[in-house]
Amino acid sequence: MYRYCHYISTEMITEDINISLHDCRATQILLEDKFLSFSFPDGFWVRKKDSTNDKLFYTDEGQVNFTLLYSADVAVTIYIFTEESGKTIREELTIEEFMHQMNNKLYSLEFLDSYIGYQTFKFDCWIWFDKEPYHKECELIISSQKISYQWNNIYKES
Repeated sequence: MYRYCHYISTEMITEDINISLHDCRATQILLEDKFLSFSFPDGFWVRKKDSTNDKLFYTDEGQVNFTLLYSADVAVTIYIFTEESGKTIREELTIEEFMHQMNNKLYSLEFLDSYIGYQTFKFDCWIWFDKEPYHKECELIISSQKISYQWNNIYKES
């Protein structure tokens, strides 16, 4: 159970609090019915606006939850990009394959950039391995109207 929870909806993007997953790594993934969750052992970034400037904070361990609009096999699309002989090959993974890889610690997922559209969250990511090639590009597309971010403690960036 977490002490704090913040919601972001695709219908209301501009807010006084902005949470960023940029450079944050998820190590576990959970799927229950139409509820998809990522665990971030090192937390994520929180930016708060006030009347004079922005203040940057980071959380302790946290969780990010998506309420899926459809069943996971339709609502979640995962592409992994591999370089071979100067060409890029795109492979689509099922949510089950993706969960198996992450939950068995075969790789972690680092979030780089995010894009929010109508009922869609798109993330450009890297998956990290313990052996060569060490990382690959990944694209994660989730059909959802809102995200909830949960954490217990928040710290000011120095």
